[in-house]
Amino acid sequence: MRSILVSLFVTVAGTLYQLFVTAITAYPLIKHDLPGRSAIFLFIIFTMFFGGGLIPYYLLIKNLGLVNSLAVMIIPAAISTYNMIVLKTFFQNIPIELEESAKMDGAGYMKIFFRIILPLSVPALATIALFIAVGQWNNWYTPMLFLNDKEIWPLAMVLRDILINNNMELTRGGSFVSEEFMLGDTIKNAVVIVSVVPIIVVYPFIQKHFVKGVMIGSIKS
Repeated sequence: MRSILVSLFVTVAGTLYQLFVTAITAYPLIKHDLPGRSAIFLFIIFTMFFGGGLIPYYLLIKNLGLVNSLAVMIIPAAISTYNMIVLKTFFQNIPIELEESAKMDGAGYMKIFFRIILPLSVPALATIALFIAVGQWNNWYTPMLFLNDKEIWPLAMVLRDILINNNMELTRGGSFVSEEFMLGDTIKNAVVIVSVVPIIVVYPFIQKHFVKGVMIGSIKS
């Protein structure tokens, strides 16, 4: 139960955090009057193809003091370049006349962003939120690297631990009690189902937005 609560916290907090950072990054990049807009965009795109490697990344996380902290599953994953491009494409399709009308009424960029752009971008935000939430919920790699305390392991990491321990028992050789194996196998399957249910429950509520959001950038007849 503790691991479920940890996963819920990481998923909700991480999704809201990444959505906010992604949105405030994508919106300025559609402004042609932004100084160095092309250079900034190319710099962000660069991160899709090149990374520093695992060892420098681990040293960075360690120097930031995020090892063995739930913040390591939230803060470093601030933005996905792919999600940013999707949201940027959606923002570009919003009629510029809406912003011009708001400016004539005295609205600034922040007011336009929160009062006009975000409400009109619900399909794109819902789609990206689902991508982020699924990634956060299923993330076992980050806690494997940085979380040494089992008390703060998320459900995905607990599931991985159960699966590995179960497989190790099978590969040790020798005889084993069939009832014990069945119990271990039952627990393994039960945890898998528990880990899948939350995403299945959430999906119907955003399905109508998701269907529209995944069509962003597609050819329209």
